[in-house]
Amino acid sequence: MRGPNRRQMYAEQTRADLVTAARRLFVKNGFADTSVEAITGAAGVSKGTFYSHFPDKKAMFAELYTELLQQVGALGDATSEAIRATGPDRPAMTAVADLTHAFLRRTIDDPLHRELFSQAPSVLGKQYRHMNDTVAQPPIEGLLTVLAERGELQPDVPVATVARLLLAGLCEGNQIIAAATDREDALNRTLRAITLLMSGLAADSSSARS
Repeated sequence: MRGPNRRQMYAEQTRADLVTAARRLFVKNGFADTSVEAITGAAGVSKGTFYSHFPDKKAMFAELYTELLQQVGALGDATSEAIRATGPDRPAMTAVADLTHAFLRRTIDDPLHRELFSQAPSVLGKQYRHMNDTVAQPPIEGLLTVLAERGELQPDVPVATVARLLLAGLCEGNQIIAAATDREDALNRTLRAITLLMSGLAADSSSARS
């Protein structure tokens, strides 16, 4: 099978350069204050080249945001797999707290995560909710389903609704931490709040073991 030719390789590298430039500028200046000209200048290509890869700046932002949501989904999937490998005598509700902490920790440690999650609601509008629902929510539902199957959730927990609320809480937590002067303190307060909310879902036996 023939591999990509030189033109394809050049196109892929150019697209990667544009994405890298946009990623850096969205973090540094924000979406609104980053122009297509700034992106193409940083990438060393023409505006025409930009529009051959992306219809507009918003589409580029959406692609970067989707990548972040996929990372959140990967965290959820990995947590589900870890729970499946855990013996039935070991409580697994702490996995939700671990997932919550991992997400919120990125708000401090990863500027791209922090800034794109902060900017996404205003930049993407209605598309923001759709992307969250279709990319990030299903893995969280999967995690809650695994917990329910193990008997670690209260009976009749509405998994889809809880998953949506948990995701919304994580996104709002990012906003709280990003806007705080003391982000470490904001992280601790936000994690504590979400953990307390989620503790109400735990089955009595799971709570007792914890």
